[in-house]
Amino acid sequence: MAKKPGYVVLARKYRPQTFAEVLGQPAVSVTIKNALAAKRVHHAYLFTGPRGVGKTTMARILAKALNCVKGPSEEPCGECDPCRDITASSCLDVLEMDAASHTGVDNIREVIIDTVALAPNRDRYKVFIIDEAHMLSTAAFNALLKTLEEPPPHVVFILATTEVAKVPATIASRCQRFKFRPIPVESLREHLAFLAAKEKIAAEPEALDLLARSAEGSLRDAVSLLDQCRSFSDKALSAELVREMFGYVPADMLLGLAKSLVGGDGAALGALLRRVYEEGVEPAQLLKDLRAGLQGVYLERVGLAGRADQAWSEALAGTGPEHLRYLLERANKTLEDLRFADSPRLTLELGLFGCLESAADLSAWVKRLEELERRLGGQGAAVPRVQAFSPPAREAPPAAKAAAPTALDSRGPSASGGKTPTPQLWSRLVAAVREEKPSLASILESSRAVLAPDGSWKLLFSRAFDAEQARRGAGLIEAKLATLSGGVIRVSTEVGDAGGGGAETVETEVPDEGGEAPGGVWKDVTEPAGKPAKGSASLSRAEKILGGTARFIKKKPSV
Repeated sequence: MAKKPGYVVLARKYRPQTFAEVLGQPAVSVTIKNALAAKRVHHAYLFTGPRGVGKTTMARILAKALNCVKGPSEEPCGECDPCRDITASSCLDVLEMDAASHTGVDNIREVIIDTVALAPNRDRYKVFIIDEAHMLSTAAFNALLKTLEEPPPHVVFILATTEVAKVPATIASRCQRFKFRPIPVESLREHLAFLAAKEKIAAEPEALDLLARSAEGSLRDAVSLLDQCRSFSDKALSAELVREMFGYVPADMLLGLAKSLVGGDGAALGALLRRVYEEGVEPAQLLKDLRAGLQGVYLERVGLAGRADQAWSEALAGTGPEHLRYLLERANKTLEDLRFADSPRLTLELGLFGCLESAADLSAWVKRLEELERRLGGQGAAVPRVQAFSPPAREAPPAAKAAAPTALDSRGPSASGGKTPTPQLWSRLVAAVREEKPSLASILESSRAVLAPDGSWKLLFSRAFDAEQARRGAGLIEAKLATLSGGVIRVSTEVGDAGGGGAETVETEVPDEGGEAPGGVWKDVTEPAGKPAKGSASLSRAEKILGGTARFIKKKPSV
């Protein structure tokens, strides 16, 4: 009595048997088929890529194409003895070696080196398929190197690996390298729908989409998940059943988390996290599902993908791409931290509550910066222009007064009708400039400011050198004036009648450090012109070296 065959899992039952059936790898299939059609068979191939995308399956199909009775052919018949034996993994001329369990040099010598010179038992080629080749030891790779470089004409090597970086360059350079890519979600979803129809599994499209996304590009994982769901329940496969079975986060919980994050609602976020803990949701799974939902909306907002899930689009309506990008970056960082954290719960809370920081609202920061730029540029209509004041100047001759009727004087209103100057502003300006550039503050003390008709300030200097230095520091002067006065004051420099400069009769309410009573003013006590001052010879030399004019000031107590 014949023995009834046992159950075969879907991943093996529907394993591709031809190049055309391999899903999601058209570049690899076409290249190998063209090489077979042109009789250009290489002696070594290296298949790289993530798990479950068809590397070993493609290696078996290539072995069938090489040894098919009608071949070498780009499409094996699947009916001859070599094809059937290779499909059943019972062909003597196609040897599959799992490098994960045969890592040593003795295994390579026993399986490959000692048998490679022997002629094929029946077929055209002797094919060695080494799966997980990166697991071989360094000694095993070295032993294989010479044989791999110059094998007998009847031998073909096919190496498959998920970590090509661990394969020595000396090995990879002797192979034709083919890169297998993750399978797109759309292709996985269509393939699962095809298998569900063939196996008579009632499944909702949303459930199949959830399985396809959970597989992360692996066809084998997607088919295995479908097989597992069929064993879980005889009912129709729904999205809620899939979430319950694999511990996925409920959709309403994810949407609630997203709304609380974009809305900055810490109380709602805390309540949802308590629900997460009660239902035993894994923190990593929660972040992955949340990231997937945010990613779909983000790609939709920046125009890189089609329409996102309607529920997510409605929940995140009004949220800009900058904010979504910030949340995605935080989710990625938190997932990375979870890998090395000894307290996943604390790491999850820090990551999610960190998304509520004000720094997340990047659009608000951009608006604030633009508003500040308009204010500094004098374009803000709501920002009042505050009258700035010049340094007090000496009494100018009548001719000079007529020539410059808008010069500001510390002893009364300006000729242009401005407010009465406050000498304290000039003292604060010089002090503020001195903190960053003392040399520029010294130059300002010998200048005289003139109010131009357009509202800007013109600083007059006796020497062209001082005017040029002040022109280079105009940006700093304007910035300090804007900070002190609350308005934008444009500054220009010119060589002209600087008078006595701003250090002539500057008043201040700052008490003297020597213990004088507060409320006094500084008084210029420089000797009149023509009368020698104390140390005049030394002062003259200092003036010639440093430039400018030395002044003597004395504090006069207020009455």
